[in-house]
Amino acid sequence: MSWMEQGSLVAAQLQAGWHSGIARLRGGRAAQSTVEYALVGALVVIAAAGALTLLGGELTSVFTNISKTLGAASAGR
Repeated sequence: MSWMEQGSLVAAQLQAGWHSGIARLRGGRAAQSTVEYALVGALVVIAAAGALTLLGGELTSVFTNISKTLGAASAGR
């Protein structure tokens, strides 16, 4: 077998493997669902981070007030 024939055979095997891999990716609904869930999760994290950034000062004052109220209640015992 000449090197050209061997090269053609290797190329055909690579192409067959490539096509079967693509077919598996296309047929994989589970992989698609996983990617969709990951994207939704990333959007939730981004939204939560944005909300905490915008409301950070207000949340700090709310928790400070709660802490002061609980501290006063426990000191009064």
